[in-house]
Amino acid sequence: MQLTDIHCHRTRNDGHISIEDKGDAEPQDNRLFSTGIHPWYINDEWQIQFARIREYAQRKNAVAIGECGFDLLKSPATVELQHTIFAAHIALSEETKKPLIIHLVKGTDELFRALKEHRHSQPWIIHGFRGKETQAQQLIAAGLYLSFGEKFNKSAAACTPLHRLFVESDESQVPLRNIYHNIAAAKDISTEELAKAVKENCKTSGLIP
Repeated sequence: MQLTDIHCHRTRNDGHISIEDKGDAEPQDNRLFSTGIHPWYINDEWQIQFARIREYAQRKNAVAIGECGFDLLKSPATVELQHTIFAAHIALSEETKKPLIIHLVKGTDELFRALKEHRHSQPWIIHGFRGKETQAQQLIAAGLYLSFGEKFNKSAAACTPLHRLFVESDESQVPLRNIYHNIAAAKDISTEELAKAVKENCKTSGLIP
């Protein structure tokens, strides 16, 4: 059974479909990838970084913009600069018609502010979601998608509709099949049913052909 991993930081050779987060590094092959400025790595030269990202985002195998977003714990940037850079990623997502992969740590209020300030037609996907059920419901009600990885809140996964759910490995060394199995168990469905739903979500959102 072929699985889909929408966000990983290492090259996978296990036969599954994976989207590698390249940050602002230039991709060297034809693998599917996303490109963006992680909130941890914002610096004074972010506009130069973003010029490269804009170039990479035009490639056919660039399927998503990000990860980008808000981190009020580890980002060296001010909240206002994080908003400025996030807005640039939103615009690029809309321009290229590619989904936005969002890093969100202690920044839910900032994300909702961005939702009010910027219209968007492309999917916004919160990657590596570990929040509780209440937060999951708020984000889903706002039209966002949630991606779950190795560590997740079971009740949050259980309440997330299949058509709003993705699966990822991020930086985990745990086999992707195990991650799928645990999320499927939390939703009381089979791994096969979860895999089918995630692949369909990836197709409808444009993450995979």
